[in-house]
Amino acid sequence: MISGNRGEWSELYAFLKVLGDGKILSADANLNILPGSPFIPVVSAIRKEKNREQLSYLTGPTITITNNNDTTLLEIDSSEVTEKADALYSKIIGAEFNSSGAFELPDIEAFMDKLLLSSLKAPSTSKTDITLQIHDRHTGADSVCGWSIKSEIGSSPTILNASAATNIVYQVTGLEADEINQINSIKSQAKVRQRIQAIMAAGGHFVFLKGRDTFIRNLKLIDSLFPQILSEALMIRYGEGLTTIQDIVNMLEERDPLSLGSGMYEFKFKKFLSSIALGMVPGTNWNGRDDANGGYIVVRKDGKVVAFHIYNRDSFEDYLFNHTKFDTPSTSRHHFGELYQVDDMVLFDLNFQIRFI
Repeated sequence: MISGNRGEWSELYAFLKVLGDGKILSADANLNILPGSPFIPVVSAIRKEKNREQLSYLTGPTITITNNNDTTLLEIDSSEVTEKADALYSKIIGAEFNSSGAFELPDIEAFMDKLLLSSLKAPSTSKTDITLQIHDRHTGADSVCGWSIKSEIGSSPTILNASAATNIVYQVTGLEADEINQINSIKSQAKVRQRIQAIMAAGGHFVFLKGRDTFIRNLKLIDSLFPQILSEALMIRYGEGLTTIQDIVNMLEERDPLSLGSGMYEFKFKKFLSSIALGMVPGTNWNGRDDANGGYIVVRKDGKVVAFHIYNRDSFEDYLFNHTKFDTPSTSRHHFGELYQVDDMVLFDLNFQIRFI
């Protein structure tokens, strides 16, 4: 039996909903459907599952499933797909599944078999969750694009997960040797913040030193100063206790620690957020291109499936900026938040992940 959490079942819901409707509605920065109901026409969905041939799902009143040889494998009325999508949505939001755990839906799995689907989502490469052939009404051309999918149903999704690659290393100066153990002995739920405050109270200073080579390289591809900007943002996150990207960037704008001038931190942070949402992975060398080169699909809580086409990048960046926060990963798993010595240097690491509010 196939099992998944609410977010994973939501990805299948998005696939069925887009297939049945043959279009995706465009959204503004607050996920409201744009006036005039502009939409992105979907010609087909393309799916390549593990150990199976690639299939194309052609939209229309009758949905046609074909293989690479253009052999028709199945024809099914689009209203049946839409009906099953609506049934799946009702089950996802049902009270019996109102948790973050995995669950099975046998009737939906039977319909998946009918559609030649063996998993909730096709194996993703980097940021692409679904591949669609869309029609550009401006140029009249069709193009095949990768899209990332996020769902408001269930636990708030992340756009950047913590890992060893996201550790940021600071050198700490101004501490006496006996103060290191004393500060590390602070144990509480808020120990990282309290240790930072204790270091500062003891006359210590934090200076950004380094990060993992690949991640720093990727950050510099966004902006040559972004490693330093991120290090300043993390000190505000942990030292001041602020969490939302907007609040932290507002404080950066106010303090201007790198003497960049008004508006610079917000602009650069929006580029960072869109990069990690669409293409950049901290532990992999990035070429600056979007992997999800079509855009971003969001399953709203009310079941509407909306999208930010890559053409609407400004609205997409505003959406990310206004609706994301720094989240604290496990300090023991990722080994940060404690003073340690390397040769004659005293060091302190911070780690992070970014998730939707």
